[in-house]
Amino acid sequence: MINLLSSAPYTYLKQNMLRTGRFDNIEIENKTFPDGEHYWRIINPEQISGKPAVYICGTTDDAAIFEAYNMCCTLVREGCSELHLVIPYFGYSTMERAVKGGEAVTAKNIARLFSTIPVSPQGNHIYMVDLHSLGTQYYFEQNIHPVHLTTEPVIDRMIADIRHECGDVVLASADMGRAKWIEKMSNRLGIGGAYIMKKRLSGTETVVEALNADVNGCHVIIFDDMIRSGGSIINAARAYKSIGAKDIYVACVHGVLVDGAVEKLKASGVIKGVYCTNTHIRTQQIQDDFVKVYDMSEVILSGLKI
Repeated sequence: MINLLSSAPYTYLKQNMLRTGRFDNIEIENKTFPDGEHYWRIINPEQISGKPAVYICGTTDDAAIFEAYNMCCTLVREGCSELHLVIPYFGYSTMERAVKGGEAVTAKNIARLFSTIPVSPQGNHIYMVDLHSLGTQYYFEQNIHPVHLTTEPVIDRMIADIRHECGDVVLASADMGRAKWIEKMSNRLGIGGAYIMKKRLSGTETVVEALNADVNGCHVIIFDDMIRSGGSIINAARAYKSIGAKDIYVACVHGVLVDGAVEKLKASGVIKGVYCTNTHIRTQQIQDDFVKVYDMSEVILSGLKI
């Protein structure tokens, strides 16, 4: 059997995968000392030796990165035969390159850190899902083998569900950065595509500069790889509405949805619903039918190199 572990926030994905019967559940004890230091311990470490270990975690914040590194080093030390580190959401993904002098290329630094995890006898693998920048996978160095997974089957199901609700749709981009994705997806699904160009004014503000779309009288699905605050999506939705779009839906892989984002998207009055996968832990806190969350465990299960 394969040992399956997760950080506490990703227990929901671990539980979904355990239902397949392919894995042994391994629990982790964790606590925080009064001075802020963290403690982790694999319960029943004798079960680790000689077996493959799959560890699900995120790089959703600095603490999660530190935990992932510590737990992976511990799994190798306890004798796992092979290490499979699964990161459904790769945080800091937009910091994959420097655009100003003195900037830290955080995505690259995280990759370098994980590349220093001791090597298990049959090697270390790291799995990432629909990276914001595909080049990030090439930042990992010789001691770890990156695997890029796509949620395409889940996204296809999302779009099919929306089409079942409203009929024919046009698949639209939130910006030109995702235009190639939209073109590829729309061609594969046999639906129309629409594109938008925007200019970023700040970390939270954008303005639409140009549209290349025929959406008059059409239902529109705006697709993006992630939604954080929702501001860019709302601006794009308003732009499509201004040229005659009917109902507008939003679909994405990573529903980061920072505090207040769902409320802002809903209050905009231009978006009928949001569809996302459960790659990010914040999706588990949403208690609103406005957001429909899809499980992506099947993506992990089908992509594991075991």
